[in-house]
Amino acid sequence: MRRFPSLLLVLVAWSIASATEPASVRIRQTSSRIRVQTPRGTADVYRKPYRLTFRSRSRLLTQELPSGACTYERGGTTHHLTSVSGVSTTSDGVVLGVDTDEGTPATVTIRWLTSRTAEVVVQPPAPETLQAVGDRFVSPPNEAIYGLTERLRDSPPILDGVIDATVDDIKPVEVGSLDRRGETVAMYVRPTFALYAPFYQSSRGYGLAVEGTMVGAFDLAKTDPGAVSFRFETGTVPEHRRLAFHVFVGPDHPTILDEYGALTGRPIVPPDWAFLHWRWRDTLDVGTPALLDGVPVNAEVAEDVLMYEQLGIPPGVYHFDRPVLVGEYGFAQLAWDETRLPNPAQMLASLRQRGYRIGTWSSLWACGGGVGDDGTEAQALGYLAPGPVGTPHCDDLSGISFIMDPTNPDMRTWWRDKVRDFVQTWDIDVIKLDRGEEHIPSQATDVWSDGRTGREVRNAYPTLQAQIHYDALLAAHPDHDFVLFTRAGYTGTPALATVWGGDIAGSESFGGGPGTDLGLRSAIISQLRAAFMGYPIWGSDTGGYYEFKDREVFARWIEFSAFSGIMEIGGHGTHAPWAMPTTPTYDQQMIDIYKRYTQLRATLQPYIVAAAQQAPSGLPLARPMPFVDQRDPKLRDRWDEYMFGPDLLVAPIWKVGQKTRDVYFPRGAWHSYWNPTQHYRGRRTLTVDAPLDTIPVFVRDGATVPTP
Repeated sequence: MRRFPSLLLVLVAWSIASATEPASVRIRQTSSRIRVQTPRGTADVYRKPYRLTFRSRSRLLTQELPSGACTYERGGTTHHLTSVSGVSTTSDGVVLGVDTDEGTPATVTIRWLTSRTAEVVVQPPAPETLQAVGDRFVSPPNEAIYGLTERLRDSPPILDGVIDATVDDIKPVEVGSLDRRGETVAMYVRPTFALYAPFYQSSRGYGLAVEGTMVGAFDLAKTDPGAVSFRFETGTVPEHRRLAFHVFVGPDHPTILDEYGALTGRPIVPPDWAFLHWRWRDTLDVGTPALLDGVPVNAEVAEDVLMYEQLGIPPGVYHFDRPVLVGEYGFAQLAWDETRLPNPAQMLASLRQRGYRIGTWSSLWACGGGVGDDGTEAQALGYLAPGPVGTPHCDDLSGISFIMDPTNPDMRTWWRDKVRDFVQTWDIDVIKLDRGEEHIPSQATDVWSDGRTGREVRNAYPTLQAQIHYDALLAAHPDHDFVLFTRAGYTGTPALATVWGGDIAGSESFGGGPGTDLGLRSAIISQLRAAFMGYPIWGSDTGGYYEFKDREVFARWIEFSAFSGIMEIGGHGTHAPWAMPTTPTYDQQMIDIYKRYTQLRATLQPYIVAAAQQAPSGLPLARPMPFVDQRDPKLRDRWDEYMFGPDLLVAPIWKVGQKTRDVYFPRGAWHSYWNPTQHYRGRRTLTVDAPLDTIPVFVRDGATVPTP
């Protein structure tokens, strides 16, 4: 059985999940420097002033600024480490006494956990009164920085504390690429583009991850064009009253991800069937039932199933999103709402008989104050998060007392067992885990069950929520034949769940504004940013969660999703080619595109499954172009192309009206996936045709890939 880091190890004190290459450490000292070296990496500590440098053998990777780089804050004053005053050696590193400008020394521990992963722990004096810790590293002008978040940039929240999503989430803008140089990036998980990791990779061949879940920020050569810096608040537990970070020696990105995964938990790989396409609707409306196999069921479910059969569209996963359960918000009790979904047992049997796997929605929300509601029970048991007390009520704007407290072990067991029982009773294969980053009490005055504050729990919450639901699914499916699918994540989440990219827009202003193609542009970048962050398998709401208003956006998104980690089609409103929100409603060209790419997904399934097996060791399904050739400067920030698995070069179209595009071919020989007689040589840029029904895709010569 595959094992994963325990909850506390993931969230508080990271532990080695599996060593990639054991450390063989050699320590040498001179009057000016202490060298801690493995066959792969070297950490040099300069004594006066204190300064830390990392190398890959003789090649410089990164170094702290010449003086005063490592800082801590107390009483509103920033303090610095000054010079090394004492050295003790250990089997894997050194423990240093380092003087500070306060006159009381700090302790700095540097050790190699593997031959490529170094751990640095800085313990300032009087840790109980610390307010923040940080560090600054030299960043040459040509250094590219990758990762940290899937969202394109930090932007203002719509209504902080009520609607925590940012304005860019509902009105995307044409910004962002792979390289994040010149940005500041907050480590404060916000919906709905909610994948975060305090972990970046550098084009210089190293990665750096800050330990813990405290709120913080990275400054990527914005304030100081020659420095990458980070600053994190301190908290109540010992692990949050210090600075701890890890440096990973590459030089290539898969090696860095391999080391990162060994530290924080190997990314999970879903079962083979998860790589077929998924179908879902934001709501399944209450109305007159329709017959499916002679049984009255929800008319929209029947429509999907029967139209798929009529049009020859293959089955995959059918997901039932909220609201499909009993009570307030469609999520007050873990029982089907038979007004909305009559005859659920027969309905699910019909779906399974056709080959569908079944998914449904969940969250750590305790909705409803009525008799038998989960909200009522959770409140009576004391399982709710800190904050105002009132009758549990789930609502995006006026909700109160409905967020559950996963730091409470009794609550974790209670909810795990409820979910397990529902999953077992109805043979559920997928839980779509939503909303794990909204309404979370996040102030220092919010004290959670385990004593941590809201500033410590905010970023921890997505992984805590994922762990409970992962445990429930595993209890129901001990053979691991399940998928946990989440939109929010932080350190440790990839070991528990596959992810999707939040409520990406097909139209602006929560779907009330004009259509946009910029949501698709953002999805292309988000998938590749997630890859750098250690999330190897990613999907998006095809067409945008907020209903598309241009048929070309839907067509191009279907094509992109066919070459994404997860291909899931659904969202608010209609996302069906036979019932389009555009003209014509029954759109034969869109039906042909929908059918072509869902069938292609089934054809490609063996190739995708084989590529996905590499994900735990650092290779994502969608591979950013810097993974291909770090020596080629034309690839270092090329966000609109990627490798899908080892042998397919994908160049998606996102602009409405675009029918050709320039494609840069990396070194080697390539041919068209659609027409193998068309050959291309790298390294050159060529213009290729891209009619509405075709996404430019190319095969590495000599590779064997299932053909359309």
